[in-house]
Amino acid sequence: MGKITLRRIFWPLLTCLMLSPPPLLSADATITVTQEQSGREIAVKVGDILQIELPGTGGTGYSWSVEEAGAPYLKLLDHTTRQIKESLPGGPVLHLWRFKAEKPGAGEIKMAYYRPWEGVGKAAKHFVVKLHIE
Repeated sequence: MGKITLRRIFWPLLTCLMLSPPPLLSADATITVTQEQSGREIAVKVGDILQIELPGTGGTGYSWSVEEAGAPYLKLLDHTTRQIKESLPGGPVLHLWRFKAEKPGAGEIKMAYYRPWEGVGKAAKHFVVKLHIE
């Protein structure tokens, strides 16, 4: 009788465990960095996403250019631009870059805001962050 009771409990319990969803795994963190944080040192972990958000003005000829991307420790995933407000063309925009921390080490991301025909030497703004990847 003890074996029958154990079987009645064991198999339904085993079935429930096999059909239950897996435990939630921690997702990689997304760290957002803005122009106000330029010049700072930032610690991230391998697998984390670093999102850089820098403002610009459409229609002026100025654009942000990545001068150094933290290679080989970081991988650039994408770069997008979106309007900050519903406005006319040439209004304020926000540039977004997403980098993924690929391996431990230290590196920098350097960007410059300039008109391509004037060259980086005449950049109106610079952005730099130092990274420590664990």
